[in-house]
Amino acid sequence: METKEKGKVFTSESEGGIWFTFSRRNILTLAGWGLFFAAIGAYLSQILGYKGFFYPKVLFEPSPRFSVGEPRYFPENSVTTLKSRKMFVVRDGNSFKAISVVCQHLGCAVEFSKEKNIFECPCHGSKYYRNGVNFAGPAPRPLNHFEIVLDDSGKLVVDTSKVVPIETELIV
Repeated sequence: METKEKGKVFTSESEGGIWFTFSRRNILTLAGWGLFFAAIGAYLSQILGYKGFFYPKVLFEPSPRFSVGEPRYFPENSVTTLKSRKMFVVRDGNSFKAISVVCQHLGCAVEFSKEKNIFECPCHGSKYYRNGVNFAGPAPRPLNHFEIVLDDSGKLVVDTSKVVPIETELIV
């Protein structure tokens, strides 16, 4: 049995009628519930799904301690760039230093200029002396220096997890 009231149609369920009226409020309510359940489903898939809660959160990174070779491989008074390890090996006579490539301003990779004999940041213009001390640009502090030692087999070993003072150097 149908009754009409000011443009609305009501149908009784016993006659097999509709259970939902198409009004703006009902459409937006359905859309809101749909978004809610989609968000809950996405959250649960992150927790329980592939690489979710039960999958170990492990970063596979190279060891911070690594060999860079024998001292004879580095020419005297040279700066050798090891891009894969993000560091420079600086040799002055018999002394060796391991200096970070990462600029202390915003983390750009600095480059060594052979003509000027300085490190320069191409992003914002920070400049560092050959020993890593900053002298121009926005960098607030010198480049990080890493521990460098000579192992039993005569190879230079750098440990990037140990930041040492600027004055630290290895004399071979």
